[in-house]
Amino acid sequence: MKKKQLFLSILMIGLLAVNTVFAEGEERSVPSFAEVSLRISGNLYLTQGEKQSVKIVAKQSVLDQLITEVRGRSLVVRFKTNNIFKQNFQAGKIEIFVTVPEINALSVSGSGDIVADQKIKSRILDLAVSGSGDILLKKLDSERVKAAVSGSGDITIGNGSTNDLSVTISGSGNMRAERFEAENVEAAIAGSGNCVVNASQKLKARIAGSGNVKYAGNPQIDTSVLGSGTVTKL
Repeated sequence: MKKKQLFLSILMIGLLAVNTVFAEGEERSVPSFAEVSLRISGNLYLTQGEKQSVKIVAKQSVLDQLITEVRGRSLVVRFKTNNIFKQNFQAGKIEIFVTVPEINALSVSGSGDIVADQKIKSRILDLAVSGSGDILLKKLDSERVKAAVSGSGDITIGNGSTNDLSVTISGSGNMRAERFEAENVEAAIAGSGNCVVNASQKLKARIAGSGNVKYAGNPQIDTSVLGSGTVTKL
């Protein structure tokens, strides 16, 4: 019995040690930025706030390989080199927590995700997904929004409003913004992607392929479809 209890105690200590190794947190000091470019497979949690901060939670071996640098006005999150994956490098779970006062552009290259659970306010906002990653904004208020999806990724905007929304989808990706109220919407799909929007004044839809545009609201419609795609009201 005592041997069993000793074994369990040693096992628990070992598990705690492993958890410690796999959950290192590191604050990164970088110059001011207003854009974010995620180029790794990880989750980036975005908050708009007065004090800028960047924190990464990952294994120490990952932290050693992870670069956070500012190019122009863009925070770029990437690995030092892609060659590490040729060495059977196992990154595991990576979480990046970013707080920034101003947000003008968000982009994902690869399979990473950018998530904003709190309201984002920006005069002009560019959103781009290249690959299978996602951008999810729970609430957004912006004068003009441009969203581009290349590949199989998704861009989702929950509530909010904008004057003008422009959406471009190339591939099988999706844009979901049925509760995001826009005055004017332009949507262009090349491929099998789907776009769901909310337009109150004008909707211009261009489809080449089997993609679909679905819309809420009662806008003036201007459509052109080449292929089996459709433009339908929700």
